[in-house]
Amino acid sequence: MKLSALFKRGPSTVLGAATLIASATIGISFTAQAVEPELSSMAVAPDEVVTDRIIVKYKSTMAGANASAMSQTAIDRLAQTAGHRFKHMRRLATGAQLMKLEKRASKAELDAIVARLQQDPQVDYAEPDRLMQPMATPNDTNYSQQWHYFESTGGLNLPTAWDITQGEGVVVGVIDTGYRPHADLNANILPGYDMISDTTVAQDGNGRDSDASDPGDWSPAGACGSGQPARNSSWHGTHVAGTIAAVTNNGTGVAGVAYKAKVVPIRVLGRCGGYTSDIADGIIWGAGGNVSGVPSNPNPAQVLNLSLGGGGSCDNTTQNAINTARSLGTTVVVAAGNSNANAANYSPASCSGVVTVASTNRAGSRAYYSNYGSVVDVAAPGGETSTNSNGVLSTLNSGTQGPGSDNYAFYQGTSMA
Repeated sequence: MKLSALFKRGPSTVLGAATLIASATIGISFTAQAVEPELSSMAVAPDEVVTDRIIVKYKSTMAGANASAMSQTAIDRLAQTAGHRFKHMRRLATGAQLMKLEKRASKAELDAIVARLQQDPQVDYAEPDRLMQPMATPNDTNYSQQWHYFESTGGLNLPTAWDITQGEGVVVGVIDTGYRPHADLNANILPGYDMISDTTVAQDGNGRDSDASDPGDWSPAGACGSGQPARNSSWHGTHVAGTIAAVTNNGTGVAGVAYKAKVVPIRVLGRCGGYTSDIADGIIWGAGGNVSGVPSNPNPAQVLNLSLGGGGSCDNTTQNAINTARSLGTTVVVAAGNSNANAANYSPASCSGVVTVASTNRAGSRAYYSNYGSVVDVAAPGGETSTNSNGVLSTLNSGTQGPGSDNYAFYQGTSMA
């Protein structure tokens, strides 16, 4: 059985897989709204924040402790309790005192100082004066066109989610057409693999190898079946990878949903699609499992993203591969499909143990093309391109057959969701 990579590109239909990235895995929750990136809202993670200031509020029983100017006796007593010397800075409007340590302290040191101060029966509370930075949107030049990240009606509410996580430490295996080296993506790409065993499908002159770059999935008229039109290269995997982890806050291009995550590209789709057998091997390899004749994946994925599918219920080969991936601790995210039909009749959307993702439009409603039904677990913005601005903007390549230059384009589909 051959699966076609049916993705939405402009008015033409195509099935894609979910660039949603198993939000639970990276700590982002998807609601009716979309999530938008936080970026430079906090330069240091909360658990790593260091400071040289502590706020201390005394109980009223200690005379003068909460006055505008603390006595040296009170300061010395505080230092003795804390085990550190302080300089009094000022009294806050809350009545607490702001104290400065001789030098910055680590979080562990601060916790110890605060714990000692809290043992003083005359202290109401003590806490670090944490170094915070203002929330900001990414400075990527096309971020304003990524409505699906921040708009309140149909967006992901990402700026708020980015305050919690940006995907750091997460590896996402993108099982797709491979990737094109792209200036707005390269820094977040890890070594992948080309799992395509058929040289006609591969279009790169050989079978399986360690080069997951996309030579193009174009096809001449009739190559994919009688009456089928010629197709230009889609660079679909590059678009999906950019939505997941485009380099962000670099002053150019677009932002990624989980811009501190890394992508392992796993090439399984080429001319006319990709075989189930190759896709199944790609799933297992991506999760860190063993595939005969293929070196082990040095960066097993916590999340596998499958932007592909075909008609029919889930087959045993695909289900078994998914079962193996899950047994290795990997979350498998798949597209619901773009046929405006019940996703239960499509694979891998109907497989057990996957996160099946449908697509919504800019108004927050189901996109007209999106599959639906009880097997759908979540919906996310995938665009509906009556105009380009209603699609999902991400990294791409300008080539119509072989690779050209870096560019960006609006696509739509459950792949983009």
